[in-house]
This record gives sequence, structure tokens and C-alpha cells, in this order.
Amino acid sequence: MLAFSSTIEPLREANSVAGRRFYEWKVLSHDGRPVRASNGLTLNVDGSIEAVTGCQMAIVVSSFDPQLYVTRGMLAWLRRLAQQGAAVGAVETGAYVLARARLLNHYNTTIHWENMESFVDEFPKVRVTGRIFEIDRGRFSASGAAAAMDMMLHFIAQHLGRAIASAVAEEFIYNRMRGPENPQRLEPAERMNARHPRVRRLLAMLDSHLEDRLDVAQMAAFERISEREVRRLFRIHLGLSPQAYHRRARLEKARHMIRQTDLSVSDVAIRCGFASGSDFSRAFKREFRQRPLDGRARLNRAEHPTWAPSRPALDPVAPRPRTSRSAADSIRLKPAAMGNPQSRTTCLTVFPDASRSNAAFKPSRPMRSESSLSTGRRPARNHSR
Repeated sequence: MLAFSSTIEPLREANSVAGRRFYEWKVLSHDGRPVRASNGLTLNVDGSIEAVTGCQMAIVVSSFDPQLYVTRGMLAWLRRLAQQGAAVGAVETGAYVLARARLLNHYNTTIHWENMESFVDEFPKVRVTGRIFEIDRGRFSASGAAAAMDMMLHFIAQHLGRAIASAVAEEFIYNRMRGPENPQRLEPAERMNARHPRVRRLLAMLDSHLEDRLDVAQMAAFERISEREVRRLFRIHLGLSPQAYHRRARLEKARHMIRQTDLSVSDVAIRCGFASGSDFSRAFKREFRQRPLDGRARLNRAEHPTWAPSRPALDPVAPRPRTSRSAADSIRLKPAAMGNPQSRTTCLTVFPDASRSNAAFKPSRPMRSESSLSTGRRPARNHSR
């Protein structure tokens, strides 16, 4: 829901700031029925995606378990729009849907950091980055809700000018419009509030080796100091031993993999530097006070509660491993002046729990500057969950 709002609200505010109705939108679902989001709220819709036969931009916004809501009809619809020359993009795990439609092969894209590893494994032809949003020719993606805000502000700046985009950001108390090159996550030292330069370098090194089990001797060799000095620095600046920090970081990675993939406990253990599944399970239980698969079971119950309405029959495609959050809507952006050859159409697709929804937005008159995304030409590589 937040990603959905972060995509539409900048358009509404752009109309307000500009004093003219540059954008309009409609909400469409796969079957025309309301869409229930993962937070329990229901989104009313104006129709089904079958009513949309063409646009200049389509954006898929999805949440938990997108593979549960993908249908052949949805994939065919997205391919058809792309073949017609529409720019096609995604927010958060919407990249999974586009990848399933084979629309991201050999394109730069991004996805929420929790889903990145499993996404790379499943779609090796997609060039995945860790940036907050990514623009590559007629494809674009944002890694999460805040990144969607940045991406939409970027498009508004392209279409209506930087001044309008800056005013929109200020209305949301958003005092820094980030470029796509920004990373999704804080650096390890920032997360730990570490200021000492040696500690910062060691934390960065350890976080880049979460698949290995490093000892203090290796850490000391990296920084060219004694093992005793490594232990002293960690004790003073972090309040824990270097082994404890690295073990906790590897266990955090393992917990994300268990929640976001269907890998076995043994496979997760190996990918996180543990000697065996039993060794990993014991460490996991000590750290989180539960067995590894308990977290996966609880997450499934939370995402798909027994009181939720039954899902409609949706012409499912072959099941895929869990990649992340679920749900699906589409937002469709299109100019009101459809007869004008300079007008632009954009579609955005979101996936909430229970069904899909699409929303359509359109500028009420031709936008001021040409957008390479909306015209199909290669955009400026300003690069980016």
C-alpha cells in the first residue's frame, strides 16, 4: 500500500503545485474486483486490465509472494504493452513479474534488497544492481516505497521541470530527492554507528564475506594489525567480539533467505558460511530463540491468514520459489489529450493480497519536455532496494 501511494501521490501533488491538471489516474484490477492489500485495507477499482489496450508507461508494483498472483493473462498483457512501445517498469518485487514476462532480460534493474539474492538465482539474464531505482532504455524499476517516491519525482522533473518536482518533494517534507545511484541499505558502519576508520573498514570487509566463516587472524591480516588489537577495537567500539558480530550478520542473512526463498536449511547454512545444517540450526536457535523453519511458517500464516477471503481462480502459471512480498495492482498513466501525438500514456501495475489492481494516470495535456521513457528512446543513465 505504501509503495502504491508513493507512486500515485507525487502525481496528485504535481497537479496541485502546478495549478493545472497534468495527471489523472484510474485504478484497475485483473478482474475488476476490489483488491485487498497485505495490511488489510481494501482498494476499490474502476475496472479490469482488459479495458486497457495501450499506454506509454506500465509500472508493476508488488508486495509479498508475487509469484502467487502472476497469471498468463497478466504476463501477456505486459508483453503486449511492451511490444506496442510502452516503457515498462516495476516497484519493489514488481520486477519479479516483469522478469517472469521476460521483459528484463539483459536490462539493468533493481529489486528490494531482501529479495535480491533469490531473484539473481532465478533470473540470471537480468542485470541486477543494488541501487534505489534503475532506468535502462525502456525499462525502469524502484526497489521500495521510498525509492518509488524518488523515481516518480525523477519522472516529474523530466516532464514538468525540476522546480515542480522540488516543490512536490517539499510538500511531502521530503527534503532530499535522491538520484538512482544511491544504495538501498546503510553501510555496515552506519548501522552500527561506528566511527573509528579501522572498525569501519573491518565491518565492510566482514559484510562482504557473509558466505565465509572468517577468523580473527584473517581480520587482523586484512587490516595489518594484531589479533589482540582487532578484539580490542570491537570490544570498545561495538561492545562485542569480532566473531560474534560476523556470526550475527551471517545469521541475519540466513533469516532473510529462509523468509524469502524455499531453500532448505542445509542450503541456507552453506550459503551463510556454516559447516552443517545442524551447526546452523543450533546457532540460529541461540540467536533468535526459534528454529529456522519456525520463522518461515509464521510468516506464511501472517501473510495468508485463515480469515482472509478466498482467492479467485486466476489462471495460474507454473509455481515459482518465493521471492518476496505478495499482491498486485496496476496503475495506468495516460494523457487526457489522447489525440495529440505528443501526449504520453503510462501504466503502473501493483499486486496486493487477494487479487490484482491497476491504476491509470494521464497528463491532462502534453507534457512540457520529451521523455525518453515515454517515447521509447534510450533515457539518460541516471542510475539506481
